[in-house]
Amino acid sequence: MANILDYLTWRGEQSFAAVPWTPIDALLLANLSYNDLPDAAATEQGALLTDIAADMDEDSVPEGEYDAKWHQLIFTMADTVRFGHIRLHDFVNTVDDARGIQFSAVTADLPGGQRCVCFRGTDATLVGWREDFTMAFESPVPAQMEAVTYLERAAIRAPGGLYVVGHSKGGNLAAYAAAHASPVTQKQLLGVYSFDGPGLDADTMASQGYARIRPVLHAFIPQSSVVGLLITDHPDYTVVRSDAVGLLQHDSFSWQLVGPRFDELGEVDAASRVIDDTLHAWLKQSTPDQRRTFVETIFSILEATGADTLSDISADKLKSAAAMLAAARDIDPETAKMIARMVGQLLTIGAENVLDEVLQHPIDFLRNALHPDDSQHTQEE
Repeated sequence: MANILDYLTWRGEQSFAAVPWTPIDALLLANLSYNDLPDAAATEQGALLTDIAADMDEDSVPEGEYDAKWHQLIFTMADTVRFGHIRLHDFVNTVDDARGIQFSAVTADLPGGQRCVCFRGTDATLVGWREDFTMAFESPVPAQMEAVTYLERAAIRAPGGLYVVGHSKGGNLAAYAAAHASPVTQKQLLGVYSFDGPGLDADTMASQGYARIRPVLHAFIPQSSVVGLLITDHPDYTVVRSDAVGLLQHDSFSWQLVGPRFDELGEVDAASRVIDDTLHAWLKQSTPDQRRTFVETIFSILEATGADTLSDISADKLKSAAAMLAAARDIDPETAKMIARMVGQLLTIGAENVLDEVLQHPIDFLRNALHPDDSQHTQEE
């Protein structure tokens, strides 16, 4: 099957004037934003992608698997007619632990006069995934507020219209910024693209701003989406086939194409429906404190594995890490069920047969894993 790199081979020599904008173009620019760009891209004038690539060292490949993919993408895109002459400018990258913010964005001016605001998402690191999950109990987060300000500034100089794109957390930032932008800015929006981005909080979803952008909001999720179904999913989304397993489908390089379009499916698979049906129902009824406990417990278990990225996690590591912790003793039953379901989903990366057992006895799973020698706990009825 083909992916976004194959799209560059098929469409790379065709300009936007010859072949109009597609959602694949949006995804490519969303992925491009993961790179730390040189100083020339941080100015208001910016520089052409071809010139930016020429100033970068193609052989200086980052160590991380995903970082390496995004790094190479710059040079592949720069070597095409379609993307080589886009102008990147106003690149920002803010990481401030004290403020609890990780925010990065860049603006791309297309040859036809349109402008694309690209919000960076999270990568495969556990630190990045924790930030995605934090949106389940906290909104707005600092990055969301920064995204609104960035979009408003970009709109001032965008007479040709605006696209707004992002993958993962970047997709949430794209939708949030568009929904909270001024009506003047919203009228300039040509399309808002969220690629497996966490959904928005209830207040935003019910706002007039969200209603105004809904006709141009396009949400895409892989068949086994978890991140894209967090909090609340957008009412309308497109499911894309992936050749990866479980949570690793969050990697958009695994998303499959048929010609110049996504290979679309009618619905998410069974594992995602479990998340969709149960996690959303719980989120609607749970308190912010319950959601916080959910996130903190999940990531305490994951971080105790010693893994830095999702691909480093195995079923054995998860079980061993859970046995080291004592986090489940005071967790209420409903929160425990949600934690068990999420851990079960994580286990499917390397042990598909574990999920059914976890889902049948979620509280029992947590108690046995976290307190293997504690006889005071009784089994879930």
